[in-house]
Amino acid sequence: MSLRRSLARVPEWLAPPVPARRLAIVRIVVMGYACAWLAGVGPDLLARAAFAPSRFAAVGLAVWTGPVAPTTVAIVLVATALAGLAVLLGVGYRGLAPAFAVALAWLLSYRNSWGHMSHGEHLLVLHVGVLALAPAADALRPGRREPEPADHGRYGWPLQLLMLVTVSTYAIAGLAKLHGGGWAWLSGDAVRLHVAHEALRMRLIGAPVSPLAALLLPHAWLFAVAAWGTVALELGAPLALRQGLLRRAWLVGVWGMHVGIWAVMGIGFPYPLSGVAFVGFVATERVWASVASILARAAARARA
Repeated sequence: MSLRRSLARVPEWLAPPVPARRLAIVRIVVMGYACAWLAGVGPDLLARAAFAPSRFAAVGLAVWTGPVAPTTVAIVLVATALAGLAVLLGVGYRGLAPAFAVALAWLLSYRNSWGHMSHGEHLLVLHVGVLALAPAADALRPGRREPEPADHGRYGWPLQLLMLVTVSTYAIAGLAKLHGGGWAWLSGDAVRLHVAHEALRMRLIGAPVSPLAALLLPHAWLFAVAAWGTVALELGAPLALRQGLLRRAWLVGVWGMHVGIWAVMGIGFPYPLSGVAFVGFVATERVWASVASILARAAARARA
């Protein structure tokens, strides 16, 4: 009987009825970040596109195109950015969102095909791909006059999929650590050596070295704690699929992990550091309502 009840709840878990506004806010936040990322990496992407073709080693979607002229890259970059702004606003979403997702994936692939693999944006591209297939423009769209739709599962499944994709990436990272280094990885020696190597590399190239690295390196036990904590957070990522305290604890913990990596090693992953990577876990319409209420009260006091 218990198994039958559990199976009966699976469809509800996969597509829980949620407000259209929640999904729309996630659209605005994630697509806004994607547009900002394009603006930030645009100059670097154009600089790489001018490298000699011999340095090109295609990965991802770039295997279908190979090296192309820098002018073509610039045109694709501008067109993708304009499509991203429209998608952010919810304009022409059904046609432009999938096109934006594909173009974003190609630009990331093309950038990574010039000898330096950047892993920080992969989760962003996956999230954009999920949202591109979702009805994420049914609310908070300019010119929309009809009332927002009622809560429905078609707004819930994209959020569930976003969470599944997110926790899967962390769980895979944890398994990869154990597969590559075995249980010995948990001793902390590998983490300590990596921190020392990164600090030495930064010093040799004249880049600033985090003062925390020199402060922590003599204390081996701290790196054992960090190794255990990292693997626990990564392998425990599926716990975040449950609402409540476990989800909140995991979100705070994994964000703190990224802050620690950035502070000690100078390696930052902007998407999770910004918190945008975890927006699908949050009842964003409640945050939106709270912020709107605070702003309304502030405006009323200003008028008074």
